[in-house]
Amino acid sequence: MILVRNLLQPLSGSKTIFYIVILGLTFSSCDLFKKIQDDDDTAVETGDELEPIQGRKVYDPETGTWVIVEEAVTEKMDTVAWREIPTSDDPPITATGESPVSGSASNVIDVTDFGSQLLNIYNVSVVLPFLTDRFSPLDAGIYPNSLWALNYYAGTQMALEVLDNEGVKLNVSVMDSGASAGTTSSLIRTSSDLTESHLIIGPYRRDNVALLAQMAKQRGSVLVSPQSAASGISSLNPNYVQVNPTLETHSEAILQHALTHHHSKNIVLVSKDNPNEVSRLTYFRDEYNRYNRGRPVAPLQELLIPESEATSMENVDFTPIMQQSDTTVFIVPNWEETFVYALLRKIDVSRDPYETVVVYGMPQWKDFEKIDFDYYEKLQVHISSSVFVNPLDPDVRLFKQQFYDLYGAIPTDEAFVGYDVMLYFGRMLKKYGTKFQYALEGAEEEGLHTTFEFERVVRPGTTSGIETNEIEQFENKYVNILMFKNYQFQKALE
Repeated sequence: MILVRNLLQPLSGSKTIFYIVILGLTFSSCDLFKKIQDDDDTAVETGDELEPIQGRKVYDPETGTWVIVEEAVTEKMDTVAWREIPTSDDPPITATGESPVSGSASNVIDVTDFGSQLLNIYNVSVVLPFLTDRFSPLDAGIYPNSLWALNYYAGTQMALEVLDNEGVKLNVSVMDSGASAGTTSSLIRTSSDLTESHLIIGPYRRDNVALLAQMAKQRGSVLVSPQSAASGISSLNPNYVQVNPTLETHSEAILQHALTHHHSKNIVLVSKDNPNEVSRLTYFRDEYNRYNRGRPVAPLQELLIPESEATSMENVDFTPIMQQSDTTVFIVPNWEETFVYALLRKIDVSRDPYETVVVYGMPQWKDFEKIDFDYYEKLQVHISSSVFVNPLDPDVRLFKQQFYDLYGAIPTDEAFVGYDVMLYFGRMLKKYGTKFQYALEGAEEEGLHTTFEFERVVRPGTTSGIETNEIEQFENKYVNILMFKNYQFQKALE
């Protein structure tokens, strides 16, 4: 049986209602589609991190349109019926200490080499920014910044039900990371449930992730970060697992896809001409060198646009770049909407009606509001994304129905992520024990929102990573490449 202990800050009076809302997730669907905000009510965005795209509308495949979901409340189901996502065929750890990973692949690590223990029950902490202290008894609504955590935890609860049915025994503690690093620091100092956890999932903010990663490194627990896409959060820490691919990984995936479908001579890297943005092109240059295995080849074309032209493009000439008898491919590692809008408009007016153009962009493009999506259609826009939920997938449809029956709401992307992450890592605990992270590279699995394909990230200058002091972290290297077609983003051909 899965035991769930809720260690959110105690509330009194009217705030008890919010406490029940968080634990039971009986919230109205109209609040579920707002973008998470930071303390100053601005969208969370830090540096070169790639944050997940938040959906404001839901695509209805039956009508072929995007609709705003209205509030609908149903009675909560007593149980959750669910179909298991197929797991890998890797054998479990045996009582005699045999290797839990078979095969001759040289990159597979035997978890028993690191003292992995199989236990009757595992301690798990889910640390999310519920922000319970922001509830006001004078406001019946839910604090907007709490919605990310509520949606995520709703999916987690559904996964826990599945794990319970599979015989995975977990003692789960749910904690509020709050809005600042101070709250997380306090949890580390005072919560024995947190410090004695074998697996910690969360939190949201980068500074809080760094604190828990350090604690996990010192105490031997495993921290799984489902949200942060930042690199360099924790140094030489094999106990840190990052679900959300970094900007470097997104860049590599984009170039790999472009080179698979187009000739390198037709690819153009586009950036504003400032040091911060030009530095992003390094990821593509390095990946291009790896792709060619060191062979001497002509470099990819690069177009640097002066800052003075970033919003108008009046004096930028695209004519020499366009391939009159072939496809021109632009790769744009930029997520500033004004710049992207001006760029797409300029490309469109510069091309001959019979010239084919393909543009690769970043995850944030999916959430742009000012750009005419006709440009996306005409220019065959592709983007990378850590999340893709196929509305036509039978398992996705089932999840949506079960979620709606439970909570009276349409699940957001965060609910799918919460479900997939808890289900995957709960199974990993049962199969491989307390040091399951060393078996991640041999345990690929497809979830509802992405595929888990973890690799160890080793210290620069090393090639092995077999020794624990060489591993920086484990990172999911799978990136969805989406194409805008028929006025919606859908999975591109691989």
